[in-house]
Amino acid sequence: MVSPSMRCTPLALWVRTVLLGALALPFAGCGDATGILVEVTSPDLAVGTDIDALHFIARSSSGRTVNQRFSVSGDWPHSLTILPSEGMDGEVTITVLALLRNEFVTHRVVRTSFTSGSTRRVDVALTAACRGVVCAEGVDCVRGMCVDVPAVDAGPGFDAGPGFDAGPGFDAGPGFDAGPGFDAGPGFDAGPGRDAGFDAGFDAGFDAGTDAGPPVPPLLYFTEYVEGTSNDKALEFINAGLTDVNLSGCELRRYANGGLSPLPIPLVGTVAMGDVFVICHSAISVATACDQSISTISHNGNDAYELVCFGTVLDSFGRVGEDPGSAWTGGGLSTLDYVLTRQCSIASGDPISTDAFDPSTEWTGTPYTTPAASLAGLGNRSECP
Repeated sequence: MVSPSMRCTPLALWVRTVLLGALALPFAGCGDATGILVEVTSPDLAVGTDIDALHFIARSSSGRTVNQRFSVSGDWPHSLTILPSEGMDGEVTITVLALLRNEFVTHRVVRTSFTSGSTRRVDVALTAACRGVVCAEGVDCVRGMCVDVPAVDAGPGFDAGPGFDAGPGFDAGPGFDAGPGFDAGPGFDAGPGRDAGFDAGFDAGFDAGTDAGPPVPPLLYFTEYVEGTSNDKALEFINAGLTDVNLSGCELRRYANGGLSPLPIPLVGTVAMGDVFVICHSAISVATACDQSISTISHNGNDAYELVCFGTVLDSFGRVGEDPGSAWTGGGLSTLDYVLTRQCSIASGDPISTDAFDPSTEWTGTPYTTPAASLAGLGNRSECP
């Protein structure tokens, strides 16, 4: 059932799923029917047999991203309605991932935009021709080939009208709870930081065929930085993709004291989907959370890092080529004698390692005190509910 109070609950980013089998209706928000209704169908892929979950990723032209994942059953179509909010306006790129038992099946990408006062409908057809075809982020698959996505004009959309009400008998289908604390059902898994960008590769070693090109880099980015006394040095990064990642082919590059020649630090092991990976100095005081230990994790406050997979920079820390003196500072934070944690709103890395770096822009932190207190946050993202 849909409660009137729920329809006007202010959220920074508001995405609602509507699973109605052959019928999909949008919700209007607070007297304004502005929205994008994405209706997904397939002429040759069956729900349950070929696909059992859909993952939607919507990214605005300003870079703001929201995502939803849910299980699907029954017949096509299945739909999702996106409502605009601050930071989610203008052109929107929507990626629809089809999954089977948490494994990638296929995807489609469309670009559209919000139309004030109307709900714009975008039809997305998943096809067997694109099964297993991996494209770069934001690149669509059509007839088994990766193609650039033009801006989509879905027409003026349909006007749900102010005060649109689904009626007291409206049933959004099993698993949908429109009450307080919106719950998309047991199949929904947002996860902390989970897939805020399109990880088309899923498996770093995935081979999509002769035309797939080189492996698609996974979705990894830094989440914690420790610069403590003596050898208490560590870096933590998260796997925000949809499958486990083998780190073969990935490395850290440390640039010391403003230098331009990096020291490569190969990464070893596997980081599970949604989990974090911690690399520490081999003589760190408390090694409980360390997944890999090596003596070259010996940064001071003026050493920059890049996180690289298959030659692609996924994230950076500090500014390559700049010696800030003893440390980069800003907003009361420092990269010297501090523990810095990535803000929970940051859901992807900064691949431009030569841009200006102010730790307070994307990080929070506290001064390093003792090993027991300052190393306790490594190995988890408990700071992000």
